[in-house]
Amino acid sequence: MCRALIVPGAAILGLVLLVGPAAAWGPDGHKTVAAIADKLIAGSNAATQVQSILGTTSLEDAAVWADCAKGVQASNATPPVFTYTGAGRFPECKPFETPQGQAEMVDFAQRNWSNCNPKAGEEVCHKQYHYADISIAHDKYAPTFVGARPDDVASAISATIAVLQGQPAPAPFSIKDKREALLLLVHYVGDIHQPLHVGAIYLDTAGNRVNPDATPFDPATDTKGGNDIHLGDGRNLHATWDAVPAEMTSGNPLDAAWFDSAKKVSKTSGKIATWPTTWATGSVKAATKSFKGVTFGPSSPDHNGVNHWNGTLPSSYDGAMSTAKKKQLTEGGARLAQLLQAIWPSPTARRSP
Repeated sequence: MCRALIVPGAAILGLVLLVGPAAAWGPDGHKTVAAIADKLIAGSNAATQVQSILGTTSLEDAAVWADCAKGVQASNATPPVFTYTGAGRFPECKPFETPQGQAEMVDFAQRNWSNCNPKAGEEVCHKQYHYADISIAHDKYAPTFVGARPDDVASAISATIAVLQGQPAPAPFSIKDKREALLLLVHYVGDIHQPLHVGAIYLDTAGNRVNPDATPFDPATDTKGGNDIHLGDGRNLHATWDAVPAEMTSGNPLDAAWFDSAKKVSKTSGKIATWPTTWATGSVKAATKSFKGVTFGPSSPDHNGVNHWNGTLPSSYDGAMSTAKKKQLTEGGARLAQLLQAIWPSPTARRSP
């Protein structure tokens, strides 16, 4: 299953060929989520712990590491040789392209390449950690639904939480230490708040919506998170959601109103181990809204022979999508901050009843 990353100009082709499918929001969006969280935890014990783990790497820079690790490729040799192939191509990855940094990405990718036993045609394991594909015929995430997996984004976040709390990563994940866990966590929390990284639409050959859990699942109905829904202008529906408007990037300082709205995001209820599934449910509901008014034609093969559907967006779609993106980015940043502070509470918070 593919997840496309929007980058400007000719870099798109290079990304597809050299790094492979990437995760939600693109580098700018992930950095925005991290920037919001960084500002919210400033001065707290969580901020101290983050710095002690990441050292000179900022939370914003850390937010793209899991995507940069997709630049690791495996040779056809037996056993395969793993090599980082993206050096110098994507500015956001530069902090990790030292010899040591590349070795760390290779190590992570190699350990998380086939440990989930991917089926024929599926992505290698660590690329599957970024998403789920829960039908919007449902109003929640559940691990028993089609599109949920033991290695999906909700499970991946739970695994990083376990490691940051001093526990081993559950199977199938291989997370070697707290630094690797934090590099992954800051990215995956961004992923789970991109609606089309959790909620998906399934269509039959005529372009009619189907519930993959109501009948025996037909893989041909899977739109791969909207990647196989083409919009007629060179984009696909998933890509339109990955793109972040310039005014929502971390390069533009958060204004007072935006920061205030982030501070007002309600804390997720329940134990923190359950928070990822709660967030996934929220994204399924957000994805349901993202398909409102969208119409679909019958399926047909594209120039690569991959089956796709042509989608038509309503005239009001772009405005509604922009509003939804800001909400999801805000909630992602606020919840990342809340999670970090729950993992590393302040001394006064630990003494509270």
